Amino acid sequence: MLVKFISFTAASLLLLTPSGALASPKPVIEELLKANKTLGGQTVIYPEGTPEMRVYRITLAPGAKIPLHTHPSPVIVYVQKGTLTNVRIVDGQEVIDTIEAESGFLEGSPKEPHYVMNNGNTPAVSIVTFASVEGMPNLIKVE
Repeated sequence: MLVKFISFTAASLLLLTPSGALASPKPVIEELLKANKTLGGQTVIYPEGTPEMRVYRITLAPGAKIPLHTHPSPVIVYVQKGTLTNVRIVDGQEVIDTIEAESGFLEGSPKEPHYVMNNGNTPAVSIVTFASVEGMPNLIKVE
């Protein structure tokens, strides 16, 4: 009888305990990218206007290419899967950066025309965030 009473009392106390008092898992926060310069060492400039954040998942199949372009606003690219090749045109020469999965980079200087491609054998999946303004395009094609 005493065992039942103790069990009942313990169960009652657990039910009356605020849920915040129970141990809960702590969040895991990982910084994925922190940058103040682009791959080419340029400082990004935030555009004037009504702020508008945009987030995209972009998948490039093997052999796919995003043509030569610039960005009028800061862009963060985080590669989730696969590998991206970012080719910047600097003084008429190609400068190649390879970005592996679980890493990223900052873009967003009109002074850095570049193109991006997937030279790998598997799809490259990236999360791309634009710190833009209403009405502004994400990229400007360079001819």
